[in-house]
Amino acid sequence: MSYMLVEEEQRIAQEWEKYKGFTVRPLPSTEAYYHDLIERQPQKTRFMLYGGTPEIRTIFQDCGRKVVMVDRSGEMIRAMGRLTRRRTGLADNEDFIASDWLDVSRNNLRFDFLIGDDAINMVSWNDYAVFLQNAADLLDESGLFVCHLLVKPDEYLINQNFDTLADEFRTGKIKNRYDLASRLNYICYDQRRLCMGWQQTIQMLGEDKLGKLRPDFDFVETFGLCNSQFFCPPQSEFETLANRYFMIEEIFYPYEHEYCLFEPVYLLRKRMFYGE
Repeated sequence: MSYMLVEEEQRIAQEWEKYKGFTVRPLPSTEAYYHDLIERQPQKTRFMLYGGTPEIRTIFQDCGRKVVMVDRSGEMIRAMGRLTRRRTGLADNEDFIASDWLDVSRNNLRFDFLIGDDAINMVSWNDYAVFLQNAADLLDESGLFVCHLLVKPDEYLINQNFDTLADEFRTGKIKNRYDLASRLNYICYDQRRLCMGWQQTIQMLGEDKLGKLRPDFDFVETFGLCNSQFFCPPQSEFETLANRYFMIEEIFYPYEHEYCLFEPVYLLRKRMFYGE
């Protein structure tokens, strides 16, 4: 499945710029957390980034660090490069490897430090174990994986209805469109497949119903061309699975919006004998 329902690098970049502040892009507090972690690593550290997240690439550019990006789509990587500080498809501190995230370790690559911002959410829950084992295989002994993911929202948020959310937004109980967008996704969360996403929400609620939120927020105009789907397991189940391959060193929560409660950033250290 492609990330976007539009082609051509400049158009993809223009659409992706709309999503700043929403759940598919790191918030300033997350960026600061990444920046601090990257700066603290020794100069010889070998970094790998899942995908081409512009905010993270800008950190590497500003720090003068090399990074290898891995993704299936070179077009997406180049499009995201237009949103970095250097505004170029591939900067001189960046290398790109075209590969599926679930089998990139077959390329016999080794790193000290991996970063994935929402990357793991792009594979199905059934593939999380493969993703995590692959990440462990990519890391040298005691390597680190910074894994930012969306987890399953609380049941009461899933069980609300559209009219309730619309009223809470109009009265200011939902404080901004960033939280509203996530809350709309929550009520369209697929409990069987453990997933949600922009197109899923548009299809389930319908453009006419979502249009009632205009002019304050045009959900369809904002996300109508974004095809990202997020597989979001219960947090406890993710931690149980991650513990097979990694030790959890710390958990950071961004704090700008309400939706951040369901977007932990894990600092994971590879287990010496993982999978046991």
